[in-house]
Amino acid sequence: MRRWWVLALLAVILLCGGTQAESPEMWISVSGTEVVPGNAVIVSMMIPQDGECSIRILDGEDRIVSTVTENRPVTEGYNAFYWNGTWQGIACPEGRWRMVLEAAGETAETPVTIGRMIPCLIGPGLTESEVQTGKNVAVVFSATEAGRVNVSLCQNGTETAAYSMKAETGDGKIVFPATVVPGEYEAVLTLTREDGTSSVPVKLALTVKAPATKFSAVYTSPQAGRDLTLNGWTVPMDITDEDAVWQALMAPVTVVDDGKSSDQRRQMVIRKEPSRDSEGVGVVTMISQGVHVLEKGEDWSLIECYSSSFKDSAVLNWNVLVQGYVPTGALREVTPDPIIGIVVDKLTQRLYIFRDGKLFSTLLVSTGRMNSRQPYNETRSGEYLLVSRVGGFLSDNYYCPMGIRFNAGDMLHEVPYIQRNMDYSTTEPMLGSKYSHGCIRVQRKANPEGVNMKWIWNNYRRNTKILIWEDWQGRQIPIPDDDTVFYRNARKNNYYHSSKDCSDLGTRNPQEITYAELSEGAGEKLVVCPYCGPLPRRNELEAVNAAYAEGGDHDPDMTKARESCPRKQ
Repeated sequence: MRRWWVLALLAVILLCGGTQAESPEMWISVSGTEVVPGNAVIVSMMIPQDGECSIRILDGEDRIVSTVTENRPVTEGYNAFYWNGTWQGIACPEGRWRMVLEAAGETAETPVTIGRMIPCLIGPGLTESEVQTGKNVAVVFSATEAGRVNVSLCQNGTETAAYSMKAETGDGKIVFPATVVPGEYEAVLTLTREDGTSSVPVKLALTVKAPATKFSAVYTSPQAGRDLTLNGWTVPMDITDEDAVWQALMAPVTVVDDGKSSDQRRQMVIRKEPSRDSEGVGVVTMISQGVHVLEKGEDWSLIECYSSSFKDSAVLNWNVLVQGYVPTGALREVTPDPIIGIVVDKLTQRLYIFRDGKLFSTLLVSTGRMNSRQPYNETRSGEYLLVSRVGGFLSDNYYCPMGIRFNAGDMLHEVPYIQRNMDYSTTEPMLGSKYSHGCIRVQRKANPEGVNMKWIWNNYRRNTKILIWEDWQGRQIPIPDDDTVFYRNARKNNYYHSSKDCSDLGTRNPQEITYAELSEGAGEKLVVCPYCGPLPRRNELEAVNAAYAEGGDHDPDMTKARESCPRKQ
């Protein structure tokens, strides 16, 4: 009975229309006292029913100053969202305005103060998300105003390195070295203007990897791995990594120069301890030879370099990578020529010219060939500057044209000839192998790019950097695939060529021959072209690689000479 009465009462209420809840009153508000474009604030509003809303910034005469949102879906009741003071990338103008909400045919408003927009980096990104330790990283962006772009490399929330660069309004780029240990990092970017206001930090993921190869100029150094910058001492010996090699060629060179003389043949003793009375461990040529600074002290600095011992040097320690002390006041930093850089690889006996950031040309060379009586004939490795054009000179019965000094009496010069009859027969065929007395002999015949020693002489620029790579035991020369194509002109001579554009081919339709065919039949009679300098055939490269196998000793005479040399001075 009671249940029937309740149902009847509900029916009466429904028939009479009942009582309905009132719609909530519409309002809008903004967090904080000022909206600074670029920094997010919370826009809160009460909406009477489900639907859409639009919010605009109006002046006192109902003119639209900016837009906050258009046709935004909302639900009945409380709604909120973040607003950064911009519309379609354009900041709301500074001033005191009205923020007006329109929804369900009604309006509500609140006063709002818009401040000066904070700096912003628009569209920032890394050109590479993975780089090797020490290599350059580039960040591109568009700056809303002038200021300084700051980059912090952070790992697990801790800053490990920081860089800063001035930026102008518009598109820009900041380049910095990843001088950190391998691992996963966040590159945190901000733009700071002159009043100290900074943009919202932007975080970009960056992976820093260990170098792809273990061989570098300081491969055997007890200090190896301490220097995380990419320079002539730390760059991996990989000529195919053009960006890394170019960066190393452009890095500043620290030379030793006591200022007492401009003689480019003078040398300084490297001391075992920071004292002039200490034992000498090697010598360094002043002005032209680069040193790797390990620790810089007030009076003495710990450096390393290859000892440039010659026949009558103060300390006889031939081409050994030594660590020792020189006076700090004698250290001077030199900026190398920014256009051209040179690498000479004693393993491949090739000279590589880099120009404007790219590998430009390759030439055949002969570096020093030592023997048990003349260990000083070995070309010293390391980092040097081409400091002066000496010109042609005599060496025994050879004439050496176009000499450019890089290390005391050692020159970069054209392959020499017997003076009385300009006979190259004993020197030119040896290009591509060790054969000099310490100088670097360079081919005279122009390669497909029109480059030879004469080209280097004509394009010489003072303080061009030259890296001379040591032929460390364990380094290997990559052997071409069997189907790699070479070229020949059977009607002209018995050369084989690496380039169809070689000036010596003498035909536009050369005969093709594969690398495998060079080791069989008629291909065995072909020899390396002295113009374009292709790699030797397989058995020759395998013999070189066997001599340089890990753990071996390709130069026992030098080892014996080093062990017996009188070093104390």
